[in-house]
Amino acid sequence: RGVKIASFVNVPYSTVERMSNLSMNICAGQEICVAATKTLTNQIISLLYLASLFDYGYEIEKIPSEIKKFLNKNNVEKIAKSLKNEKDIYIIGRGFAYPVAREIALKLKEIAYIHAEGMMGGELKHGTLALIEKETPVIAVMPENDGDIISNVKEVEARGAKVIKIGNGDIKISNNEAIFSILSIITGQLLAYYIAKEKNLPIDKPRNLAKAVTVK
Repeated sequence: RGVKIASFVNVPYSTVERMSNLSMNICAGQEICVAATKTLTNQIISLLYLASLFDYGYEIEKIPSEIKKFLNKNNVEKIAKSLKNEKDIYIIGRGFAYPVAREIALKLKEIAYIHAEGMMGGELKHGTLALIEKETPVIAVMPENDGDIISNVKEVEARGAKVIKIGNGDIKISNNEAIFSILSIITGQLLAYYIAKEKNLPIDKPRNLAKAVTVK
């Protein structure tokens, strides 16, 4: 219909790139696993770089060192072992943390074969809170100074939920908005990886999924 298309791609000369009026290669290297991990991370960093050109101060130059520091020192593997036998996990976030919660849930479903729901913290009272009981695992994506998500966490804790806090809690992450988002997503990817490893699942090739979708 005459709309111009701009794309962020990881495979040069792909169908999407050929269809686009302009494109940017994110240069993530070959993504071997079916579930996108490094391509997603690089797409976000590329979009943050684009935003920085419009004077949004995301300090993206700090991202590589923060990722390296996080990978060298975190307790995600230990937490994954405590979640390996769970059937249901709820992930809550608000604002920019909401899509992070959705991505964490997707990886837990794809790789660890655990039913997971990523949802807005404010939606808890619209039904989901009825499912929270003693020891129900809830992962909270908690940027610093977000009083509303703290309130949501207290609600599920009051009902006996086992809460894992990403931010200034169980998994500590910088409060820089860009770095927080990326490290929270990497946390979810690592959780899914370690849980799947504990369960001896095919991490790179999860069942029923394919790298390219060929049906509508």
